[in-house]
Amino acid sequence: MFWIKLGILLTGFLYAGLLPYTTKKALQHINFDPKLETLSFLSNKWLYGKDCQKGYQQLLFASAVLTYIFFWLLSKFYDLGEREQFMRQIDYTVAVLTILAFSPHNILPYSFFKRPGTTLQRLLHNIFGGIVFLALPLLIILFQVSVLSDYKFMGITGLVMISILVILVGFSFLKNGLTGTSEILFINGISIWTIFVTIMTIML
Repeated sequence: MFWIKLGILLTGFLYAGLLPYTTKKALQHINFDPKLETLSFLSNKWLYGKDCQKGYQQLLFASAVLTYIFFWLLSKFYDLGEREQFMRQIDYTVAVLTILAFSPHNILPYSFFKRPGTTLQRLLHNIFGGIVFLALPLLIILFQVSVLSDYKFMGITGLVMISILVILVGFSFLKNGLTGTSEILFINGISIWTIFVTIMTIML
């Protein structure tokens, strides 16, 4: 159990810090407007170059790997292996994140007749980007519900946190559409939840 806790501690804080910190550092070096562009634009080599595209892909893939490790360790610590829906959701979420990482963004107009390749690429990127916004909160909700009966404070508090995040991101989306601001809010909210669960788990 000690090694699982240690793994959760290391992975949790790395998972919580990697994406927000790296994104913040990257945005300081490029002319990026989060009110007008989404973070997906960083994977567009025509806008920000191949190095930025490669860095975006590596960061998202690393996040997918850390997502799997973190939630797998949680499943071991809280004995959730028999929760089939939760375990399947881990696989689904990681798969979607991985696909998104290697589906570059483009801003070419949709046209299956003139540009079938780039049109399909853009369509898939947007679809999987939207699915990530649903899959990750659903994974967290399933985890919180799974531990609610045994760990009421953590279960209730975690559900409140993710509910507030969903409401805030949803409001931002309805008001301004999907922007980098909404995505950064989403990333920071997930990070705060991750730190909370990590600390609560280590204290048990």
